[in-house]
Amino acid sequence: MAVVVEQTTPFPASSLDLQNPHRWNDLYPLIRPTVKQVQTAKGQHILVDQALARGKYVNIAAVGSLGNFSSKLLDEKNVTAIVTEQAGAGVLTIQDIKHALQTVGAAEDRGLVVVRAGKSRNVQVHGSDVIEVEAVGELELDHLLHLLGNATESCRTSIHQVTELVKSFAKNTVTRHSAFQTEKAGGKPAIQGEQGSSESFESVKSKIEKELQSVLKSQASQDGQVTHSIHYSDINGLSRLENYIMAKEIADYCRK
Repeated sequence: MAVVVEQTTPFPASSLDLQNPHRWNDLYPLIRPTVKQVQTAKGQHILVDQALARGKYVNIAAVGSLGNFSSKLLDEKNVTAIVTEQAGAGVLTIQDIKHALQTVGAAEDRGLVVVRAGKSRNVQVHGSDVIEVEAVGELELDHLLHLLGNATESCRTSIHQVTELVKSFAKNTVTRHSAFQTEKAGGKPAIQGEQGSSESFESVKSKIEKELQSVLKSQASQDGQVTHSIHYSDINGLSRLENYIMAKEIADYCRK
């Protein structure tokens, strides 16, 4: 039996109406009933998961612009607050986010990690209970959210351990960006690399191995027992089967 997979094409932004803030703010609470809209004094809305806010773990607030939120926020249930930045609106501060969490019952000393996608990796510590982390683009933001949500029990309950985790993330993370193309190169599937050039490949297996070798070569000098957290995000609108194929090849490489 042969399985033929053709690349899928994402829906255009105009059809999805992604820049309409009401779509996200109204639909997400329907998907997750524990989420509540909290309006700030500046008139903006912050989506807060009440169950997580009242829980025992350090709270996580993800900041993003309309139309650029990762599906990670739908798949993972570890983000306490979702903040949408809107053009022309007042800038939401750390205190605005903390106040929104406290209005639904979050403890003042619980600890808060504010994460956002930007152009550089940066960690800022605000007092004893707030960390602000900037990742390079949505891909690294996905990785950071995964790390924070899957850390050890003791880490997730301690703002000090979370601080060390995000500092390690900012220092040691290595990222590769590749985009699958709909057009072929030389009759073969092709990927557009970070430099913008097209590169054909024989198989997904060979391409994945090449990417992983590039990512892991910077870690070769580390001594002792090392734990690698390898995360990949689909930014091309691939089908579920295509994503499973990629996941299998990554797992097979790591198993070796």
